[in-house]
Parts: sequence; C-alpha cells; structure tokens
Amino acid sequence: MRTCHYVILGVEKNASDSDIKKAYRRKALEWHPDKNHHRVEEATKHFALIADAYEVLSDPQERAWYDSHRDAILRGDDTSDQAEGAAGTTSEELMRYYSSAAYKGVNDDKAGFFAVFRNLFEKLAQEEAEAAETNDRNEESTGDQTYYPSFGSSTTPYESDSDSDVKRFYGAWLTFSTQKSFSWCDKFRLSEAPDRYVRRAMEKENKKLRDAARKEFNETVASLAMFVRKRDPRFLAYQEQQKQRQEQAQANQKAKLEKEKELLRAKAEKFQEQAWTRVQEDDYDEDGSGHDNSEEDEFDQEYECIICDKSFKSERAWKNHEQSKRHLKAVEEVRLEMLHDENMLLGQTEEGDASILPED
Repeated sequence: MRTCHYVILGVEKNASDSDIKKAYRRKALEWHPDKNHHRVEEATKHFALIADAYEVLSDPQERAWYDSHRDAILRGDDTSDQAEGAAGTTSEELMRYYSSAAYKGVNDDKAGFFAVFRNLFEKLAQEEAEAAETNDRNEESTGDQTYYPSFGSSTTPYESDSDSDVKRFYGAWLTFSTQKSFSWCDKFRLSEAPDRYVRRAMEKENKKLRDAARKEFNETVASLAMFVRKRDPRFLAYQEQQKQRQEQAQANQKAKLEKEKELLRAKAEKFQEQAWTRVQEDDYDEDGSGHDNSEEDEFDQEYECIICDKSFKSERAWKNHEQSKRHLKAVEEVRLEMLHDENMLLGQTEEGDASILPED
C-alpha cells in the first residue's frame, strides 16, 4: 500500500496551492540528503517521495486526476491478481505507474524509465492489436487500427522523418481509443433472458457498463501518456529548444523593426521640409494682430490648422497650437507619410521607365 501524496507533504486534501508549496519547502529542507548525514539512504528515498508528491499536486490537471483516482492509485500494486485474463491490462493496474517509484532512474537500465514504459506501452499496443483482430472475426470492428510507435530509448529523437520518433509516439497515445470490447464487464447473460423485452433491457444495461469501462480505460491510458511525457527528458529538451528558437525569432524580429525605424529616421532627416508645413513668422503690429483695427471690425478672422483639422478664434490660440507637442507630432507623421509616398512613386516611375525602354 502506497502513502498518499497529501500525507507525505502533511497537508489536507483541500489545501491551497500556496499551502502545498510551503509544505513542500518545509519537508524538502527537513529530508534533504545533505542535511541528514546519519541517514542518507532513508533521506534520499523520502526526499524522492516528497518531490514526486509535489510534482503531482502542484499541477492542477494531475492533481485533479489524482484526487479522482486516489484510492486506485494507492492500492496499485495490490490489484494485479484481481483482473480477469480477458481484460488484459486494466485501469487499476496502470495506476501503479503514476509514480516515480515505478522505475529506478531516468536511464536505459532494465528497471529504468525508458525500459519500464517501453515494455508497458508495447504490451498495451499488443493487446490493442489482438482486440482489433477479435473484433474483425466477430464483425465488431470499431474502425481502422491505430499504429503505435515504440517508446524508444534515451537516444530516440523527439522529432524526425521516421515513423518511430517520440513525437509520433505521444501523438498516438494522447489520443488513445481502445479496441477492446469490455464484454467482461457485462452484468447479464443474454441467453438467460426469458423474452425479447428482457433481453433488450439486459443489452442496454450491459452496453452502459461497457461504455463506462471503455471511457475510464481511455482516459487512464491517455493521462498516463501525459504523465510520462511531462517527465520524459527528450520532451523536456525539445521544449527548451523550441523556447530558445522562439526567443531568437522574437529577437530577430525586434532587431529588424529597429533597423527599419533607423532607416526611416535617416530618410526623414534628409527629407526637404515642405514650405506649407512651416510656421510663418509674419510682421505684426504692436498689438500683435497683423491687421488694422478697422479690418478686424469688418471681418471676423478665423485661424485654421489643416494638419490637425482644427480652427481657432484668435491668432494667439492658433500660434500656441502650432508649438504644441501634438501638432508637431502630427506634422512629423505627415512628413514620414509623404516620404513613404514619394519613395513608392519613385519606385513605380522607375519600373514604368524600364518597361518602355526599346528592346535590342
């Protein structure tokens, strides 16, 4: 009988993520081998259990699965003799693999990570092939049989041109759908039905039990594949490689944008400012109006900024606007846009001139 993850960390089943993290740190410090020189072997084993418990309970998806299958997982090793032969590997038997205690070290040894799970998934694949053959004989085929690549070893590439890389392995098992009939889950023998009405009721109940068992088995196998992938060093290395590639691509894109901005700024500095964009400094009268008082009485002059599409009632308000940051920014944007249009026009003109050149 295994020890519950919650008991190992010393927390309640409804403990929060924060509580679990604090409990893990406390237990890890208490049982770290470097702090237990008088019991190194015992501390090493207990420290591994603490790390395994935290790894499961700190992941919301794995914790939910553990909570819903806790009893079956805890009795894992005690159920091997309870399964019927026709059932093959059962969900209860798979529960014992949801722990780092199922293997000894992440290596290619006989009891190591790669050998243990390679043998397990090869056994499951063989059972699926036999179930598919049985369905074909009984004319109960559920569709094309899925190809299941080998789990491989520590040197198997995660992604390659072959049909047996690690990526294809997980692609097949994460979408697992069994070919087994689960007829051993039937509660009633149809031959004992006294009439067709009772027979139909029996068939309905048996189908319900089969479907439930099939769903449970599919979810258990797929979840086990996800559990293994999360601890697979080949997948972890692939994730790190993809992360580095993404960061490099982002850095390259950022450098490209900065270079384009620098080129645009350089062109903008060489661009000849159009006369109409400049603020004209006129000669003003002493009152700063630039007009005779008699003319102001006859006309109500309106000042307008065509860049910002705004009008002003006084010249002073207009001149203040001309010096504002918003206006200057708008002028700069117009300048850049005109430069872009000019470059586009020059490019089209050059292409047009080349198209009308006489041929030799």
